[in-house]
Amino acid sequence: MYKNILLLTSALLIVGCSAKKEECNVRDKSDFGQLFTKDDIYHNSLVNTQKAQLMASFETKALLTATYLNPVFEERGCKKRFTDKMEDAEYFFVGVYIENSEKYEFNTKGYSLTLDGLEPIDIKELDKNDPLRYEMPMVDNWSTYYKVKFKKTLKNDFSLIFENDRFGKDILNYSKGEKPLFESLTNLGK
Repeated sequence: MYKNILLLTSALLIVGCSAKKEECNVRDKSDFGQLFTKDDIYHNSLVNTQKAQLMASFETKALLTATYLNPVFEERGCKKRFTDKMEDAEYFFVGVYIENSEKYEFNTKGYSLTLDGLEPIDIKELDKNDPLRYEMPMVDNWSTYYKVKFKKTLKNDFSLIFENDRFGKDILNYSKGEKPLFESLTNLGK
């Protein structure tokens, strides 16, 4: 008898705590069931995130993390949560840390960010409570985060270039199409 009551109570608890979805198909952050479900936005963001470092004398002088946002949000069905369309340009979520700097801006002090040599159309600094920061991987408290918009490119493969006149440059290669996870290893045999 006690086993049946315990089993029924456990089943009701698990069903009651399952993940609920709001109208935009985004899970409520407080749900217990979210711990056991895959977060597609986070997963796609992680796949499309790369890191660039500018170094001098074995010290990191600047660190940039960039997430290519277009493939991350291309299949979203909610227009209330993300009001701007990402079809008109190439969008990146960019985090910048620059050593010995109070404000980490990548477009000052000789730092620049270009997409195949083209300057950004728009750079929007994100505040600490921006919802995009909660969806992205590799977010820390000491970097400054931006949403960067570049002119739409027709090429499938393109390069985001982070450079400084003193510390050199680092190139992040992105692709619009699907690439194998270990593409660099598959090209070794050719």
